[in-house]
Amino acid sequence: MNNIRLLEIKFLIILIIMLLIIFLKKYFMNKIINLKKLTKIVDGKLIGKNIDILNFSINSKNIYFKCLFIAIRGKKFDGHNFVQDAINNGALAIIVDKYLEVSIPQIIVLNTIISLGKISLWKRLQSKSHFIGITGSSGKTSVKEMTASILKNVGKVLFTKDNMNNIIGVSLTLLNLNNQYKYVIIELGANNLSDIKYSANLVRPNTALVNNISISHLEGFKSFKNIFRCKNHIFKYLLNNDRAIINLDDINHKKILHKLINKKIWSFSIKNHNADFFTTNLKILQNKICFNLHTPIGVIFISLFIIGGFHNVSNALAASALSLSAGASLIDISKGLASFKSISGRLFPIRLGHNKLILNDTYNANPQSVIAAINVLKRMNGKKILVIGDMMELGLYSFFYHNKIKNFIIKSNLDFILSIGIYSKYITKYHNNSEHFLNKKKLIIKLIKILTNLNNFTILFKGSRKAQIEVLINMLLEQEQFK
Repeated sequence: MNNIRLLEIKFLIILIIMLLIIFLKKYFMNKIINLKKLTKIVDGKLIGKNIDILNFSINSKNIYFKCLFIAIRGKKFDGHNFVQDAINNGALAIIVDKYLEVSIPQIIVLNTIISLGKISLWKRLQSKSHFIGITGSSGKTSVKEMTASILKNVGKVLFTKDNMNNIIGVSLTLLNLNNQYKYVIIELGANNLSDIKYSANLVRPNTALVNNISISHLEGFKSFKNIFRCKNHIFKYLLNNDRAIINLDDINHKKILHKLINKKIWSFSIKNHNADFFTTNLKILQNKICFNLHTPIGVIFISLFIIGGFHNVSNALAASALSLSAGASLIDISKGLASFKSISGRLFPIRLGHNKLILNDTYNANPQSVIAAINVLKRMNGKKILVIGDMMELGLYSFFYHNKIKNFIIKSNLDFILSIGIYSKYITKYHNNSEHFLNKKKLIIKLIKILTNLNNFTILFKGSRKAQIEVLINMLLEQEQFK
């Protein structure tokens, strides 16, 4: 009995040691910093003791070991109103933009969002990881996810989660940096001219991509010229040994190349064999895309097990170039792309039954992405149904681009088009087999009526984030016949 008891004690000790190692790995991969040093980094004023900090958070509910809470002022919430919650949850210090009566040290700064960025830049400059920056008008997230899928075969990867691609999201991703990551993949989004310049300064990419440049977020940018200028800021911080990745199929590539004098460049194209990365024997099937990938170090066969079109091929080429530049092999690229799965809200397939398919492409919409999605719908079997909402943030050009989409749809030979929103009425106006709705429920009633006698169909749901077209999908799936 004594021997059994001794073994139990030994097992318990080993278990405690293993848990302690996991704890230490999780928390001490980060660098400890004291508040005096942190105050210099953020150019603030320290009030209180000079204690050590290990982790940072802007969410009062997520307070970690030795954590500092940063009170961010947002459009909907003010982090200063949640400081006491953060303290109750274990925060040891705070960064604020005004003095607060609290029991823990505080660093007072002019702007807490800028301070968040300064801390992120400090963490970035400590890191020896390979940093990849991705921007563009369409396909950023898909390229990011494809690149992550490839590089996971080579080493540990930190990458942008969900849609955290604005200046706060980029900063928060960089806050997660520690020395276990070999690769860091950051998606850079923008609504205004200075956004990419700011984020690129934080990321300092070793490899940078502009996936494409087209009309999007015109409300913030005001002109295509500003969109072009903004996207190209991603190359601003490339050093001599860093590399820019260029899409030769993008109409703007010559203008981009003109601005990359004395930079190392790789290019990609679906059909242009003068590019560093291109395809041959391309086949786009119903549930699969396959091609031979040509690269500077050889050729390999690629399979993508997704429903997609030419834009997915272009994204795969971009991801391949980024990954090879970061040190991946051709086998890593082939394996990573083969394991890539469709992303929610981006031509994500939902099967209602045999030969009955929904394509959920509701994450966002601009003219280029709408055309790409419709091109995929055109290749599907059975009746082709488009449910489309507004393309937002086009400002004064809203009517022009919705009318342009209408003209494209006329040539696409779709069977039914249902639209909802303010500007999407121009898409279905004076068009056969088309109808515009102001009410989601009425649209669903019409859609169900269309589907009643159909045994083979594909429905593409498309619209900008603010249009909330995904609500229509949920309403359809709640119908008894589709449960």
